[in-house]
Amino acid sequence: MNKVNQRYQFEPLGKQHFDILREWFRAPEVQKWFGDESQLEIIENHLSDPRISVMMALLDGSPLAYLQDYEIFGWENHHLNFLPMGSRGVDTFIGQHEMLGKGHGENYLRCHVARLFQAGVPAIGIDPDPDNFRAIRAYEKLGFKADTERETKWGRVLLMSLFRPD
Repeated sequence: MNKVNQRYQFEPLGKQHFDILREWFRAPEVQKWFGDESQLEIIENHLSDPRISVMMALLDGSPLAYLQDYEIFGWENHHLNFLPMGSRGVDTFIGQHEMLGKGHGENYLRCHVARLFQAGVPAIGIDPDPDNFRAIRAYEKLGFKADTERETKWGRVLLMSLFRPD
């Protein structure tokens, strides 16, 4: 692991993180792409859902971002189901506003993607809003390829995928 990657850690999300998340969901940037504080109830339900891994991405031990990965085939007719069986979907956002635009999204996701691939995941799907250019650019830097836009129950998304290197 290189020195940059050592700066990022992943901690399972717990009740102790909800005050931080509540503050993050009040930020206009988070609300624009991920919704408001009402999302906290959904995230709380994820804590006991075995199909979803929810965590806090840390930078040098301090909370940086919310991150979850999930079994794409854990839901019937999921819009990322074009990926191979065993693939994971990812949802994430940087909560610390002053950390936006500094390369942290690309860096912590690179670490997490490597962890998933090391665990045998064949591919990873991500589905940003097509107008979220900052997120899309970070995903492209990691090697995610854009596929198509699709309307989902969460709104319009851009389907993107990254396959484990052989």
